[in-house]
Amino acid sequence: MHKKKIKIFLGGYINYTNAQNLNCLALAKHLDSSRFTTYALSVYFSPKMKSQAILFNCFYPFRISSVLGFLWGVIKCDIAYFPKHRSHPNWIIYIAIFLGKKVFTTIENNMCDLEKESMLNSFGGKSNLVNYFQCIPNIFGITQYIIDNANCGVRLENKVLYLGVESDLYSQKVKKKLKSIVCIGNLNKRKRVWEFLELAKKFPNINFNIIGDGIDRKLLEDKATKNVTFLGHLNQQELASKFNEMDLNVLHSISEGFPKVILETAAAGIPSIVYSDYGASEWIVNNENGFVVNDFKQLTTTIKGLIDNDNSLLRNSEGAILMAKKFDWKIVIREWEKVICNLR
Repeated sequence: MHKKKIKIFLGGYINYTNAQNLNCLALAKHLDSSRFTTYALSVYFSPKMKSQAILFNCFYPFRISSVLGFLWGVIKCDIAYFPKHRSHPNWIIYIAIFLGKKVFTTIENNMCDLEKESMLNSFGGKSNLVNYFQCIPNIFGITQYIIDNANCGVRLENKVLYLGVESDLYSQKVKKKLKSIVCIGNLNKRKRVWEFLELAKKFPNINFNIIGDGIDRKLLEDKATKNVTFLGHLNQQELASKFNEMDLNVLHSISEGFPKVILETAAAGIPSIVYSDYGASEWIVNNENGFVVNDFKQLTTTIKGLIDNDNSLLRNSEGAILMAKKFDWKIVIREWEKVICNLR
């Protein structure tokens, strides 16, 4: 007799590019299809995308159909995963609990630090944050740092649920000489892209590339030097192709979880420089598979060292590829399956 499959609703829009949606797309692909049936959402205003999941296609008006989509997923499933905390009304989760569905979520960013961009700010205060999460019985941080610093009234499981990377999408090309640096993300104040422009001024013989779009793009373009290129928003295939031309990734944000671009660039042999503010030492070994710095001066010194010493770039590029293999979805998914099968 065949064992009944577990039906899991992945509460993301898999054909619309952002971190949580791409993670849902990857989960639909990598969860063992002999054990799990997956359900997810798509949006009408983005190109259709192939997926192993059974899809609810949200239609116009989206504000109504998206709620219907979440209701559909909750009714269909045994287990509901809600990674997008501001994309559905709170009562959707209460209905899932009332219907006896097992519910879980992941925390992918800093929760409680008011001095940084955090979930506390996005929820409009501690009371709203706590009220939302109090009904979710299984809450997992994607890094140990997030778990250890969740001190604003929300209880997280003492178990890290790491995200993965689709390593096969990228060419594992070892970088040997620093000629081109990339910065990836939304062009807004929190991402501190203005620092990238300051770096470009200090190293006029290096090409600096900005991938992404946002409200500050025009302002940044007006201030940029000639060695800075704005590439706009790129899909995964375009990103993978462009990575062949890049040698180093720089993240200027000081408020992150486990930035997806670190794994994506690492899979292409591109090591990252990150700030130490959000626990990056948990996965980056400084000067072995990337660089963890404390301030802008140290960031500048690190880049100068890479220009002067090609062997350092080569070593860290090789280390970055090894790190990406460790976090490949084909490996990480095993822990997800264990967790899903043991939810309360």
